[in-house]
Amino acid sequence: MSLDSNKILARAWFEEVMNARDLDAIDRAYAADYAYRGPGGEPVRGREGARRVAAALHEAMPDRVSTVVMQVAEGDLVVTRWVSHGTQTGPLMGRPPTNQPVEVHGITISRIEDGLIAEDWEIIKIL
Repeated sequence: MSLDSNKILARAWFEEVMNARDLDAIDRAYAADYAYRGPGGEPVRGREGARRVAAALHEAMPDRVSTVVMQVAEGDLVVTRWVSHGTQTGPLMGRPPTNQPVEVHGITISRIEDGLIAEDWEIIKIL
């Protein structure tokens, strides 16, 4: 795949899963043995793990809108800087609901393998 194709694939989480709330996009974009490493301790494994994360984020911020701010691709890696806005009506990464607007900034590094996202590493800051 080209670097541009890899960038488009890495945007799937933000544009399709988060914004369009299309959980089936996980099957199209993520490897069956997908691994996520980020805040929250235990790594997330597989497509079902990604679905659970997406569902929890949708519940925590039902009006969440994610924007990809910048992407850089090299080899099989894509770095995506993003920001999300929404109202936190449910628990969010250990924070109790606030019913207030919240802004989440993050950097995700995705490794692409055989045309699918195989791994993500992520850092997040909630404002």
